[in-house]
Amino acid sequence: MIKAKLFLLILPLFFAFSGFAQKEPSTWFELEFSKKINKKLKLEFNPELRLLGGFKMDSYILEGGLSYKLHRYLTVSGYYRYEDEYDYKKSTGAYKGQLSLNRIAFDAKSGFELKRFNFQFRLRYTNGLYATNNESEFRYRAKIDYDIKGLKLVPFASVELFHDRTVTEIDKALIAGGFKAIDKVRYTGGLAYNLNKNNEISLFYRLQDNRIKDEQKNILGLSYSHDF
Repeated sequence: MIKAKLFLLILPLFFAFSGFAQKEPSTWFELEFSKKINKKLKLEFNPELRLLGGFKMDSYILEGGLSYKLHRYLTVSGYYRYEDEYDYKKSTGAYKGQLSLNRIAFDAKSGFELKRFNFQFRLRYTNGLYATNNESEFRYRAKIDYDIKGLKLVPFASVELFHDRTVTEIDKALIAGGFKAIDKVRYTGGLAYNLNKNNEISLFYRLQDNRIKDEQKNILGLSYSHDF
């Protein structure tokens, strides 16, 4: 039993350290703040900072919204997201400018517990708000974590599939293998630590696979959440 617990604890760390296989992995910082308005309604604010290799600015995100618990196994949410992306020349790496994006997102979340395992599922739909940014996308995420008895550390892993509805048939032809509708995949593994009832901090490694460009990005991340 002890060996099994150690394996579950070390596995996400293995993925995290493998991120250093890339010379300069990206770094993401994620914050999550929430406040219950009543038993079913919750207000959320989720800012995020993303840095490229060498801690060069990539983008920052300001996201806020509301979530409503319809049922024990179903929660729906709506968000507004503002994202400011920094653009660089691929040849020289020189800074070119910034691109501002405004989006709305809608989530349907569910999950259940099985012994000490916790399974979570999320379906997200996003859409740009302007004619020059009207991309619509479905995202499907499954996550599992394990509550190790006697430890505050919680290992977790997730996979997220991206289905960009604006991807052309020409771009889909560039995807090797099946599931042509899935243009991007994110694999995440990490450890969460419960500081107390209302505060949690997580360290994670994320592999982002852009299937159209056949590019992979290694990401090291730090996440902090607080419930007011």
